[in-house]
Amino acid sequence: MGLMKELAKALDATTNGNRLDDHERCPWCGQRITHEKFDEIRERIEAEERKRSAEFELRLQEQVAHEKADAQAIAKAQIEKARKVAEAAVKPKLVEAEKARKAAERKVESIKSSQQTVLNQRLQEQRQALEKDKAKAVNAEKSRIFKEKLKLEEKVDILQRQLQSKTASELGEGAEIDLFEALRGKFPHDDITRVGKGKEGADIIHKVVDGQRGCGCIVYDSKNRNAWRNEYVTKLRSDQLAAKADHAILATRVFPAGVRQLHIQDGVIVSNPARTLVIVEMLRKHIVQIAAMRLSNESRHEKMVTLYDFINSDRFGQILDQIETQTDDLLEIDVKEKKAHDLTWNRRGELIRAVQRVQADLSSEIDRIIGESPVERSARAT
Repeated sequence: MGLMKELAKALDATTNGNRLDDHERCPWCGQRITHEKFDEIRERIEAEERKRSAEFELRLQEQVAHEKADAQAIAKAQIEKARKVAEAAVKPKLVEAEKARKAAERKVESIKSSQQTVLNQRLQEQRQALEKDKAKAVNAEKSRIFKEKLKLEEKVDILQRQLQSKTASELGEGAEIDLFEALRGKFPHDDITRVGKGKEGADIIHKVVDGQRGCGCIVYDSKNRNAWRNEYVTKLRSDQLAAKADHAILATRVFPAGVRQLHIQDGVIVSNPARTLVIVEMLRKHIVQIAAMRLSNESRHEKMVTLYDFINSDRFGQILDQIETQTDDLLEIDVKEKKAHDLTWNRRGELIRAVQRVQADLSSEIDRIIGESPVERSARAT
């Protein structure tokens, strides 16, 4: 650095007019030298100064790195010491946490055992309910099948009797008995009697009773034939007049040509057996009302004609069709109800399995929570 100052001083002197010809003085020895030599010396001096500056900067960097490494070593030692102190302080808490974890595990096991017991009990109750409902459905189905079997057996019996060429009276007896039992079941308070075979008169005589008062009479014939005959109506009309009955009903499955389900011929109502009870119920109500009104015979006859006109009308046929349709709908509802029960049982089974899956998920979550250490839980919460 001193050489540079001397060199600068010499340069200043040159600038101020102190220069002697083309010579300068050496900054080291003071002798006169040429200007070119002076520049060479100056460059050498500057190069040495740069070299010294680089070496000083390198030494300074090495010293800083060394001091930094020493500081890091000291910091690491302090951190290790602090860690050991922290571990010594936390160790009792970890022991307590481990004890708490084991206690929680035992408590959870107890809860799981209790839940499993309750779940098993509920599952058993549901199984019993399902079995009970299933038994009811099976019994209902067996009852339906048994009824259908009885109907089929009855039809087979009828066909067998027809094949055995039984008499007309014998062939009609089964239908007569069915109608007789149906009337007694529908109108238990009326006086309903069946005329014995071989006796004159209609098959069934139905005396309408309202309270203790007799109101009127209906006579019936049941025919189980394969072909229609007008003699059926003629005979029943004679029996009606002989019994002084208000109405006469012929229950049969065969009708005159061009007629179906319901027909009035010579004052006799010809009806399909399936519709007979509905007609009888209406006629019985009519008989009771007429008796309560104490009308003259002429008025009675007029109302009966009006009633028969209504029975023979399209409107009445539509009403009977509605009754039949709604009856079929009721039967269909029973079928749908059974299917709905089946769906309910299937859905109940699916829900039971879903509850079991949720319980398994709950157990997994509890196991995962209990299996974590306090440090892991704290880190996961962060």
